[in-house]
Amino acid sequence: MTQRIFKAEGLVLRTRILGEADRLVTLLTWEEGKFEAVARGARKIKSKLAAGVDLFTHGRFTFYRGKTWPVITGQDPIERFPWFREDPDLYPYGLYMAELIDRLISGEESCEEICRLLLDGWRLLGEDIDRTLLCRAFELKLAAAAGYSPHLHSCASCGSEFTAVFSPRQGGLLCSRCQGADLLKVDPGTVAVARRLIDSPLALAGLVRLTSAQRKELNRITAAFLAYHLDLGEIKSRRLLIE
Repeated sequence: MTQRIFKAEGLVLRTRILGEADRLVTLLTWEEGKFEAVARGARKIKSKLAAGVDLFTHGRFTFYRGKTWPVITGQDPIERFPWFREDPDLYPYGLYMAELIDRLISGEESCEEICRLLLDGWRLLGEDIDRTLLCRAFELKLAAAAGYSPHLHSCASCGSEFTAVFSPRQGGLLCSRCQGADLLKVDPGTVAVARRLIDSPLALAGLVRLTSAQRKELNRITAAFLAYHLDLGEIKSRRLLIE
């Protein structure tokens, strides 16, 4: 029998107003996956829950399984990532990471790897790092964690090592013989950067060096790949990023 009281460590992805005094909080947790929970009275000035259910909060939460949503009965913040509030330019990047995951994860499924990825991403945004390249690395590693990593080591159709273009529909590189309609030209250096971003820890994204043209190519192929294979729709916060 499912216990009525349970605890979980999680990250706040989103909050919405619910009624006159409550908030509906979207959480990504290590133990229970992604789900929504109600924070009763969290909009009241003297609420003990208010500070612990804000966006960009990493904490431990206690819940009661209600009829519609779990109800948050206690919270113990672990990290609050103050740089998102101190630097308005950082806010869109943290929001973009949260929105990507909120769209990608559909429900209560195992997602420890994605929890760690988001936690690392929020932490790294507080450091002196190339934010745009960090977002590209985050996108690629998130796709890989979800089982949709782009095919970047050979032709996705025939396996040839001599590739020429990137196909969002085919999910990777194609050789000159297998070219289709939806083609994006890509420099071998850009491909090498993309492979490195997928295979390396997220923290190493700031050490990668690429030209302005390669940066534009990387942005173009990751955006096209995510749009086709992850079916995320429009991610509004991406428009706020400085590419």
